[in-house]
Amino acid sequence: MSMTAQILRSSKGLKSTLLLSAGLATVALAPGLARAQDGDPSKEAKDSTVVVVTGIRAALRSAMNVKRDSDKVMDAITAEDIGKFPDKNLSESLQRVTGVQITRQDGEGRGVSIRGADPSLVRTEIDGATALSLTVGGGDRAVDFRDLPVEFVSRLEVVKSVTPDMTEGGLGGTVRVIMRKPFDSKKPFLAASAQGVYSSLAKTYDPKYSLIGSRQFFGGKLGVLASLNYEDRHLYNFKSLTTGWVRKVDLNGDGVLDWTPDIPRPDIERRETTRMAYNTIVQWRPNERMEFYVEGNYAQGHELVNNMLLQLSASSGVVDASKTTLAATPDAIGAYTVNHVELTSDATHSMQLQYRNIDGTLTRTQWDAAVGGKWDVTDRFEVNARYAYSAGKVRNMEKDTQASILAVPRAIIDYDNSQLTPNMSFADAAGNPLDVTTGALVNRLDATFTPLTDTATESDVKLDLEYHPDSSWLTSVKAGFEAHDTQTQQDLWSRVTTLTSSSKITSSGKTLVYYTDQASIANIVDTYSGTNKEAFFAGGDLGYSGGITHWNDNGLATWQAILDAAGVTDENSVDTANPNANTGGSYRQWTGNFNVREKTTAFYFQAAFAWPVFGVPMSGVIGDRVIKTDTTSTGFGQTTNADKSLSFPAVAQTGSYTNDLPSLNLKFDLVPRKLIGRFSIGKVMARPAPSQLSFAQTLDVVGLKGSQGNPDLKPYLATNIDLGLESYFSKDGFISAALFEKDISRFIVNTTIPYLANDGQTYSLTMPVNGADRVKVRGLEIGGQYAFSMLPAPFSGFGVLGNVTLQRDRGFKGTNLLTGELLPYPGLSRTSYNAGIYYEDAKISTRLSYNWRSRWLITPSGRGGLPEYNDAFGTLDLSLDYNLTKQVTVFVDGTNLTNTAYIQENDPLRRLANETDGSRVFFGVRFKN
Repeated sequence: MSMTAQILRSSKGLKSTLLLSAGLATVALAPGLARAQDGDPSKEAKDSTVVVVTGIRAALRSAMNVKRDSDKVMDAITAEDIGKFPDKNLSESLQRVTGVQITRQDGEGRGVSIRGADPSLVRTEIDGATALSLTVGGGDRAVDFRDLPVEFVSRLEVVKSVTPDMTEGGLGGTVRVIMRKPFDSKKPFLAASAQGVYSSLAKTYDPKYSLIGSRQFFGGKLGVLASLNYEDRHLYNFKSLTTGWVRKVDLNGDGVLDWTPDIPRPDIERRETTRMAYNTIVQWRPNERMEFYVEGNYAQGHELVNNMLLQLSASSGVVDASKTTLAATPDAIGAYTVNHVELTSDATHSMQLQYRNIDGTLTRTQWDAAVGGKWDVTDRFEVNARYAYSAGKVRNMEKDTQASILAVPRAIIDYDNSQLTPNMSFADAAGNPLDVTTGALVNRLDATFTPLTDTATESDVKLDLEYHPDSSWLTSVKAGFEAHDTQTQQDLWSRVTTLTSSSKITSSGKTLVYYTDQASIANIVDTYSGTNKEAFFAGGDLGYSGGITHWNDNGLATWQAILDAAGVTDENSVDTANPNANTGGSYRQWTGNFNVREKTTAFYFQAAFAWPVFGVPMSGVIGDRVIKTDTTSTGFGQTTNADKSLSFPAVAQTGSYTNDLPSLNLKFDLVPRKLIGRFSIGKVMARPAPSQLSFAQTLDVVGLKGSQGNPDLKPYLATNIDLGLESYFSKDGFISAALFEKDISRFIVNTTIPYLANDGQTYSLTMPVNGADRVKVRGLEIGGQYAFSMLPAPFSGFGVLGNVTLQRDRGFKGTNLLTGELLPYPGLSRTSYNAGIYYEDAKISTRLSYNWRSRWLITPSGRGGLPEYNDAFGTLDLSLDYNLTKQVTVFVDGTNLTNTAYIQENDPLRRLANETDGSRVFFGVRFKN
């Protein structure tokens, strides 16, 4: 066994009882002398932050000091200058932190995972106010970092241990976004930037502008800061997909069903995004003992969506075994995967080919406001108070257009290439190649409108009282109260207008069918649909040449032509009467509409202390936080009546729980300011997703089966333990190592239980519940930085930085459907690392960075119940700044310079996705006075 493995295993016996024993032991050693660092985050910021930070080296030094001076396990990233953060996106900056991995969308960093915890289990704060989820239709708590400009931010902190005064909600940790403040600098400043962004896929140049200014008045008693940001962005994304694999035919006669593809499809996603953001902060200091502030942040991302797919329902086709070849090796259970498959339609099996477009708009809006203040009542007694309000809203007004060939005669799908991607071609009944840029053979058109609105709001009141006693060892006693009122609401509708020449298709549910001849349908496609102007997967590697690069692009003109042909005049309305049976006379998606309200009340107490232990200065914070949560879920159920009709009764249900979260943080100044040891242990929690708390009950009185959410779900719980050592060997250099363990319980799993309904019937009801499984994640983090200041010029301008995280999990009960083997904990990369080298002098600063994470499990049970993985992924980024004057800097930055693709798969033999986002180049000029 390796030394690292032995160290990781040695933490096995650490339990929450250690918290109480360690706390009592430290109090018993009370004859100490030194005064501890205060546990208040605002004081950490005031005492340890370099206010005006310029240059890479100064920014790294500032972040290093935040880490060193904190009473918690923490890492930080600090702005290099006013309006200059090291990355173009907050999520992409956070991936540089040890133990942090990110998820991406359209090539941009989106969600943040800390030490393997899913993004929905990570708490994010903007100057203390809660950042809310902007996931479309997700009903989760994952924060989207794309729309908040990096130019507004002074510092990012990733807090991995907790103190009782911290708001609960982060299972893996808490991300703090700290905005620049007017009292940061006594001198007034104005900073601005103008830049262009070039995308290698969209082949466009997009603008971005930012402005930030601050000034103090009345002798420094009043400060005002205002910021604004505007940008356009063409976000293009190409995907070659096999949506899933099915086993339905034994192709080689060995008695084992082999794997054939289900819905292979090329996919072009295009989003023209406009982002606007505003930020205003006012600080008032009437005297030396009092300070007040008012703050507001607003950000909006508005997308014009134009996505197009060409998809085949391959699993419904008949396999031509004589023209099909298999892979050379079978999987773990002896099933082979096709390398080349030819499929046909017959009278029984209809293989559909669909040209599908998603157009319209998607708007994400988030804002938060806060008012608060601090009053030093005496030299020893301090009061802090804050009221904050946060809101997030996603409005999805996308429109889906689909042109279908209900029985394409023949399809060929070839995976015999280096990337295992589907190379498709099609033929008509005569065997002639089918032209996918015309309406030939199209006999169904669908125009779908599914407006969706997700809204989340939260109000937060917090009051802290802190006393600094005249004591040689007890440095601070702090108590507080915090109350949150959070609401999440989803409003979902759907309406489908169908034109078809097939009499087998009838109106039902949300679909109204209109009949016409095939020639008229084909004419709509040929008249109103174009083809994609950019060749599919341009700039990426499909593993083969040629293939389908262009197909029908059915945009909004086609969508409107379908409605015109059907005589539908209220095309944008979904609140009209639905004539179909079993819909409640509405186009509302009944069980997709819900409101979840959570009211929480928290009380906490903590004490900060300091004394030497065997001659070593020790400081720490110990305390407890108690939270009571009440939930109320309202919405609609769905009941299948005895006559097989459906009804949608309004439903409501409540839940409640109380949690106790004790914690202890210890810091040992083994060599003051040079060598620091840390130990922390604490309980943390993360609440279930609102969609899991929504009632959404469906009952089938015929089959006596049903499903629903669970408003009485309890939160995830974890006991987190850290043991670390940090060496600060120069003013710009450090190396740190930390062992950590997360013992996670109360996992949410689906289970089926007997349920006695109001109608007197007992149903088999499937619902999410808190399971008894426990998962332990253990890891080792190593990080550091070094500046070569001792070398002669120009080599003295060089510096390096990097980190690595090694993680292992145990106890996750998810199993591979095929092999029965235990799966890894979802979202956890066992290895991740960052490496960077920089150079700067009075004129030039440049940095080259590489970020990499190993393979991770996306979901243990995806399509067909199979596990889905993302392969290892790494990106190379470069930034270069040149100072024309002290006030003016020109720059060029590049992201994903190696054009790395995302690869997803069930296993190495069956690939699900090959996705390319391309690389981007940013160039422009910054000004500061």
